[in-house]
Amino acid sequence: MPYLHLHTNVTVDDSAALLRRCSSVTAAALGKPESYVMIEISDRQPMLFAGSDAPLAFVELKSLGLNSSQTGNLSATLCDLLQQELGIDAGRIYIEFAAPERAMFGWNGGTF
Repeated sequence: MPYLHLHTNVTVDDSAALLRRCSSVTAAALGKPESYVMIEISDRQPMLFAGSDAPLAFVELKSLGLNSSQTGNLSATLCDLLQQELGIDAGRIYIEFAAPERAMFGWNGGTF
């Protein structure tokens, strides 16, 4: 059930392409089937980081079974993706990782 939400002040010109790229990269980085991955992009958000509105991003990544040994590689992968796709410097990206309990995440009329 990986869920990635990208918040950015950058205008995404081709959101469909970026959604697909984020989906495939997230699935591969987590080693999970893309059929469970959900991506949301909120672009053109009024945001500041360090008092500047230069390109920036806040990323939320939730995934069942995510552990702290994975977050370093995930951070590098997601920062590289946002640098390539949107020109956002890694020093202007925050990422929040979360690993909800299976019983606390619903899907298909039940929980995981």
